[in-house]
Amino acid sequence: MKNLRKSLLLPIIGIISIQASAQDFLPPSLPWQGKSKTLIAEPSDPWVTPSELTGLTESPSYEETMAWLEKLSESSPYIAINSIGVSEQGRAIQMVMVSKDQDFTAHELSTSKKPLILFQAGIHAGEIDGKDAGMMLLRDINVGEKLELLDYANLLFIPILNVDGHERKSEYGRVNQRGPKIMGWRTNANNLNLNRDYTKLETAGIKAITHVINSYDPDLYVDIHVTDGADYQYDVTYGFVETGGYSPKISSWLAEKFKPEVDQALKDQGHIPGPLLFAANGQDFTEGNIAFSFSPRFSHTYGDIRHLPAILIENHSLKPFEQRVLGTYVFLEQMIKSVGNHFEELQEAIASDKDQSMETVVVKFGFRDTPADSVEFLGVKSELVKSKITGNEYVDWKGEPTTQIVPSILMDKPVSSVPVPKAYWIPVEWSAVIQKMENHGIEMEVLEEHKELNLEFSAVNDFKMVSRPYEGLMRFQSFDLNKAYKRVTMQPGSVRIKTDQALGELAVILLEPESVDSFFQWGYFNTILSQTEYMETYVMEPMIQEMLSKDPELKKRFDEKLESEEDFASSPRQIYRWFYEQTPFIDQNWKVIPVGREW
Repeated sequence: MKNLRKSLLLPIIGIISIQASAQDFLPPSLPWQGKSKTLIAEPSDPWVTPSELTGLTESPSYEETMAWLEKLSESSPYIAINSIGVSEQGRAIQMVMVSKDQDFTAHELSTSKKPLILFQAGIHAGEIDGKDAGMMLLRDINVGEKLELLDYANLLFIPILNVDGHERKSEYGRVNQRGPKIMGWRTNANNLNLNRDYTKLETAGIKAITHVINSYDPDLYVDIHVTDGADYQYDVTYGFVETGGYSPKISSWLAEKFKPEVDQALKDQGHIPGPLLFAANGQDFTEGNIAFSFSPRFSHTYGDIRHLPAILIENHSLKPFEQRVLGTYVFLEQMIKSVGNHFEELQEAIASDKDQSMETVVVKFGFRDTPADSVEFLGVKSELVKSKITGNEYVDWKGEPTTQIVPSILMDKPVSSVPVPKAYWIPVEWSAVIQKMENHGIEMEVLEEHKELNLEFSAVNDFKMVSRPYEGLMRFQSFDLNKAYKRVTMQPGSVRIKTDQALGELAVILLEPESVDSFFQWGYFNTILSQTEYMETYVMEPMIQEMLSKDPELKKRFDEKLESEEDFASSPRQIYRWFYEQTPFIDQNWKVIPVGREW
């Protein structure tokens, strides 16, 4: 027992204490004196937020945050708080509802003539800017001079989505980020990343979000993050699916109506807005910026496939916490005005996208064939330095502004599409998948008595799994499929999912195996890959001789396979397996993905 205790302590004892703050190792900070600093309340203000009391250098705990918001709610007829779920560690996930008309039920808010905006913070709990900005904005709406903002829209505000990660807080949370002093953790208590969970729905936080979206039917969804990575001048970067998505009219509205007004508001207050930034070479922007086509496991792309206008904010991690919080405040304030001023056009865009014809659905995007456009990039000077420790080169940021012309690399070319069937069928025994479809809000018909059907199924031929789990699941590295019809009997409780519905594209993305976010690729059908019945060789030998003597066509195919495939010809195991697969004794469900297509 003593040796066991000693071994358990070794990893902790082995950690070397770093006396300096992580901030001491960051690149130089660019000077900033934005007009938005006037938004900070005086320490004597009775409604000063906990973060403002620290000069916007710290962020309050979960308990302090909710105590402050509950006090604000108790003082206001326009604010109510509702629990939308319970975290893995038992904490309530709280949502603040704000309405001048005092509409606080899902029915009232979803049917109001005003737009409804849902914005959330802390999906990655160390990236908490939106929480403190939202608290300041609600304070100014309630007891300041901004009550008129509620004439534009009703609000749903989730201050901390990943509440368990938020409370796994320390000074060692995010070494690449300039504040706050104490930060939460990126993942939840099960070490799952909530912003990879929008399709598979494994976390309490994202289950709560999908329930809110289904129940309240918001008109805009905003997810507030902080970046990792390179240095540049922009402090508030944000984006949405502009091209290569499923809601083109919504994308146009966001690009033409929303973005220009929000960008101008940020500039007027001394901020530098920019697009989402992902260095093509992974370290600086000399080789360009990639506009990725994210799959719907992410918040803003999940919104896109649901035809819900959705925005991803990525404040720049190397900017001070104060600057990032104030930039978020300015964004949120203008967001409310812009949605309210252009709500009619937004409604038309949403309706148009929901009414699209759907003969095929793109399941994979790739890079364009044509050369990338070049854009002006507000960067920061850097140089490559050879490491004295590893011998490799790394980027050393100099803290000096520079302007570059860099390629803009677009990943919006459809690479793979699938035809859309009339409906999908899922057998009752795959109840976990059925439950996930229900949690997404996808309509389905539940079978009340058994029914015989002739459906098309995909079967897996060769496949290769990844070498390690991703988000706790074993995904496919590669596979190939064939399709065939089977006559099956669906038992009571099985479901039929028609594709002619509001979330038809989402159903296709979840159920077609070629989709990178399908339940098949996430590993929910991995048990079909196990063969559980076998045939002994002493049975196979006489059976094969009988088959070859009585079926000339089979013998011809076997001889051709022997001549054309050297590996097959030299492998008794493969030969036996091939013959076994020609018999009716083979498991008819082996490697067949249990999602039937009705055409």
